[in-house]
Amino acid sequence: MSEPPTIDVAVVGAGIAGLSAASELAAAGCRVVVLEKSRGVGGRMATRRLGEAVFDHGAQFFTVRGRAFGVLVDESRQAGAVDRWCDGFVRIVPAASGADEVLPAGDGHTRWRGVRGMTDLPKHLAAGLPERVEVRTGVRVSGIGAASDRVRITLDDGERFESRAAVVTTPVPQALDLFASGGLSEGVIDPESHRLLSTVDYDPCFALMAVLDRPSLVPPPGGIQFESAGPARGAIAWLADNRQKGISPLPALTIHAGAAFSRRHFDDDPATVTALLLEAARPWIDGQLPEAVLETSLQRWKFAQPTSILKDPLVAATSAPPIVCCGDAFAGPKVEGAASSGMAAARWVVRVLAAE
Repeated sequence: MSEPPTIDVAVVGAGIAGLSAASELAAAGCRVVVLEKSRGVGGRMATRRLGEAVFDHGAQFFTVRGRAFGVLVDESRQAGAVDRWCDGFVRIVPAASGADEVLPAGDGHTRWRGVRGMTDLPKHLAAGLPERVEVRTGVRVSGIGAASDRVRITLDDGERFESRAAVVTTPVPQALDLFASGGLSEGVIDPESHRLLSTVDYDPCFALMAVLDRPSLVPPPGGIQFESAGPARGAIAWLADNRQKGISPLPALTIHAGAAFSRRHFDDDPATVTALLLEAARPWIDGQLPEAVLETSLQRWKFAQPTSILKDPLVAATSAPPIVCCGDAFAGPKVEGAASSGMAAARWVVRVLAAE
């Protein structure tokens, strides 16, 4: 690892926001270290295997609306990392009659996926970073503070180092905890910034991965979006057939629980949650559950979706030294919003460092 004085920017989190920030910082000539607690990059752009079956169990797709993200996606498509999935999904919504209405797939707006899974896009970004960017996985940050004109980063194993600036892409409640642990109290952080960051909350989400013994009954193109009062009684928000999606050689179903269900059952026994979600998804599983479902795995996302979006793409906690928060809770949700937020945070840091 580089000696602390040579690090310009520490980026906390190697999801799409952190990697987009690192790419932008590297293009400006900064020396960067990216710190990620998981074993791999991607954050909630997550792909997992159960035997031969492959599942996206975080973000399921992404769209492109802005130019900067469009350039990134086009380059990634040419490199073989991403591809078009479809132009929309079947939606099931409650009707006034009390029955549920099935709306056909397709609204004309392209949904994109990773070629082998949603981690393909962040992996492609990470692989393209130059040598002056070090990506460290499997390391957990325990505190973010300030010492004179430097950011002080403390890791769980006791290691400490300093940088000229920091980009923090963790879910906002976690960022505030890291600031508090590092000595950046409410009185040190800009008061308006602290107020804004304190308003951010997230819904949790269960993602149940189920390997099936035969193809599912999910209609083409392999996804169903549910309103909260749909036929699954609010238990399911999203159902994805990973085989139809083109990433799994075996029938593999991802069942995302709705926010209310996930909050209500967040601390329940995993076996109980699994049984409830399988029962809710029964209409789209061909055969009796004990025989049709070969294997399951339950993922519990504590900070799955921001419940509200801040209007600006970043919030600066401090400007001397520059410490900035960004991610999918800033100026636009989901994958593109997070990537655009990371890019904006990086540009802000470059401007502040250049003015020193």
